[in-house]
This record gives sequence, structure tokens and C-alpha cells, in this order.
Amino acid sequence: MALNYSRNELKIQQVFSDFSEGLLVVDISYQRRSIWLEKDKVRLIETILLGLIIPEVYFWDAETDPNTGKTITHIVDGQQRINAIAEFINNEFKLVSEYLTNDSIRNKFANKTFRELCDNDKILIWTFNLSIVRIKDRDKDEIRHIFYRLNLTDYSLNDQEKRHSNTWGKFADLTKEIVALNFWDEYNLFNYGDIRRMKDEEFCSSLILLARKGIINQTNQEPLNQAYSDYSKNYPEYQDDKNKILNWIELFKQLYEQSNKSFIRKRTQLYTIFCILNYFDENNLSITEQVKSRFNDFINKYNEFENSSDADNHSNPEEEMIKKYKLASSEGVNKIKNRKLRFEILRNYILN
Repeated sequence: MALNYSRNELKIQQVFSDFSEGLLVVDISYQRRSIWLEKDKVRLIETILLGLIIPEVYFWDAETDPNTGKTITHIVDGQQRINAIAEFINNEFKLVSEYLTNDSIRNKFANKTFRELCDNDKILIWTFNLSIVRIKDRDKDEIRHIFYRLNLTDYSLNDQEKRHSNTWGKFADLTKEIVALNFWDEYNLFNYGDIRRMKDEEFCSSLILLARKGIINQTNQEPLNQAYSDYSKNYPEYQDDKNKILNWIELFKQLYEQSNKSFIRKRTQLYTIFCILNYFDENNLSITEQVKSRFNDFINKYNEFENSSDADNHSNPEEEMIKKYKLASSEGVNKIKNRKLRFEILRNYILN
């Protein structure tokens, strides 16, 4: 069916008002997370102050309240721009001088917030027209697909963001449940960049695959893409897999020590640790003081080896083992051979 849409313009004042009142919303069930840096936001406002054209945004009128007549409109594409405009008007960032590219704008507006602009410049922003494409007569699944198609050739949209935008169902739901656990924040296991680009979601999806299939080859995106598709509707093991991961997390808390955080925050090592926790869970093994001691000893030796200037000259068996582990952590980290090698070396060391 041909896309039914109309084009018009709306002043920033109207868009900001609807956005602030919750009549214009971002649906996080398919939209990517807000990823713009301050530099991107500043340059958008600079473009508006110069009176230049910015790309059109796509809206979808999702539902209308029959009693009030108010319509909830989704931002299908353009949330980064609208978020940036709203944040500037709300004085959440300033026009940092080093990010401005136009000399006249820099001389006049450098390091100013919205409240520090003169009245005429505020009016210039309020009355700036945004180009709107308003999509009609579509259901939510079709809107998801439209968002995916709009971003299909956008090289800044990574694989996990594409899965998030174009696939949904039970596997996606479980991924979101695992990502939402306080555990990740409590142990600071993902940095801002990971979260911003959904690397945390991708990692949690990989953990579900570990629960379902054990250690597998993940040198490309196909296993995750297939899982999102295969377990979208029929996923009878949903709760079992969730419980497995929750058990691993409890074991992790017993194993973790503050001194290990730099090792554990590397996703390659974190995945290996979860493989170990899966092994302990499946074999009803406990995290004893000896296990913790051996684990800490391994990390200390690994760090010493990694920082040693003559690492290549080590020859005793223990150092050769660490050397093999390090190599498997730096080359082809998602190959099944290297994943299994890291797991086996760490398991054998911990269990002496």
C-alpha cells in the first residue's frame, strides 16, 4: 500500500509545546536511544540561528482521545533534533564556543544559554519553521518498519539499534528485562558510550544466547538476528532462561571484588566470566573463598603479564597459559575457538 502522508511546517514553539505537554512523544520500543553529543546539539542550534534548512522530521498521529480531542503524536524520525531544541530552550546546555563553526554566530552567541539570548534572537528560534512529514493511516508495526527503512542507510545506526527498531517479540522483551536490572548500574559494568549505542542491550542478548545454546560462534550479527526472529512469538523457555541469568548474577556478586573492576568491565572478559558462572550454575558449584582467591590470583597474573615489558619471553607453564588467554582476548574474541579457550583456561585455573 502506498504511503499516505502530508507535508507541512510547524513553528518550533508549537513543536516544543506539544513535546513538553506529552502530546508529541518518542516511542522507545523501536526508537534508538538519544545519542547526540553536545557538539551535535550546539551545531543544530547554530543552523537554526543562521536561518538555514534542517532535515525534515516524521510524525505519526497514533491515537486521539475521544473526550478531549487531543492527539498523541509519535516522532518516527527526528527525535535527536527535537530533543536538542527542547533541551536548549530549557537551558540544559550552552552554545559552547569551540563547537560553533560560523564566526558571526560565535562572536554573538558563544557560551550563551537560551535565557541569555536577547528577545529578538529568542523569537527567531520560537518562529523557526520545522518541515514535518505527517504519516497517516498506519498501525504501529508498519511505523516500526518505516523507522527501520528511514535509518537503513544511516551508517550511524548500528546493528543493535537496527534490531531494536525493526524486531520485537519475546526475545526482545527478555533482553529489555535483563538490561533494565539495577545490577549493571550497581557494578558500573557499562560506560556511557556503551549505553548510548545499545552495546549493553547487545551484550545482554548474547547472554540469553549463552543461556540457550552455550558458547557459540558470534563473529557476525547473524546469531543475534536469528534469535530475535526465532524467539519472537514462540519462546516457552523465556522464564527458565531469565532465571538462569538471574542465578549467574547472584554468583557474580559473590565472586566480585572491587580490585577486579578494570578486568571485569571489558566486555570480552565479562562474557568469559558469565561462561564460568554458567558452568558453576549447571554443576551446582559454589563460590568458595578458594574460588575467589584463585580468580583474583588469575586476574593479578593477567595484569602483570599484560604490563610486563618482556611478556613474550615468558616460558613457564603458568605464564604460557596466561599468554594464550591474552591472545584469545585480543584476536577474534567472538570466535568459538577463542571463547572456549578463554573459558577453559579460566575454569581450570580457578578450580586448580
